[in-house]
Amino acid sequence: MKPSKIDFLTAILLFVAATLFLLRLAYLPIYTSTAIVVVILGVASFWLKRRLGITVPLSVMFLLVCGVLVDGIGNDGVLGLYGQQFRYIQFDEYAHCIISAMLMPSAIWLMRTILNRPPGIRMPFYLICLFSFALVFLLAGFYEVIELWDDKYMHPAPGMRIHGAYDTANDLQWDLLGMGLGTLVGYFLLRERRSTEFKL
Repeated sequence: MKPSKIDFLTAILLFVAATLFLLRLAYLPIYTSTAIVVVILGVASFWLKRRLGITVPLSVMFLLVCGVLVDGIGNDGVLGLYGQQFRYIQFDEYAHCIISAMLMPSAIWLMRTILNRPPGIRMPFYLICLFSFALVFLLAGFYEVIELWDDKYMHPAPGMRIHGAYDTANDLQWDLLGMGLGTLVGYFLLRERRSTEFKL
């Protein structure tokens, strides 16, 4: 089905909603952030099913919701773990690594599912994993830009989310590690599957 103006508008609205959500994520109670991400994923899932015929498995959405939960439990309203160090690693570093790892299997599934739609693009599975890796790293970089916007324009004194000159680069370093682990998991989970079904 050829994309329509409504499809482009829906994609833009979902992107804006996700961006606004990520801007507020660090300040939301865990039950609020979970509810919001479930609504966003529900709308995206309905749109993908209705317009592209893609059924998003619950396991994919579960991993994405779990990523938000990992962030949420570290916030002040729950356990207040951000800023705390465990041995040599801070919770923020664990969070970036774990969340990125959780995103990768879902990203690989989505990339392969879209490429397999008729007429289909024949591509080796390792390249699908590579492109998914690049896409998630792009999203991780965009999240760091969102943190900059929050600190520079919304909470300029003092900055609330960027702590020190190396915070952004350090976050991306842990994102990279998590994405590598998640890509390996996604590769071995999905490489032998011929359908678009994704089960954990």
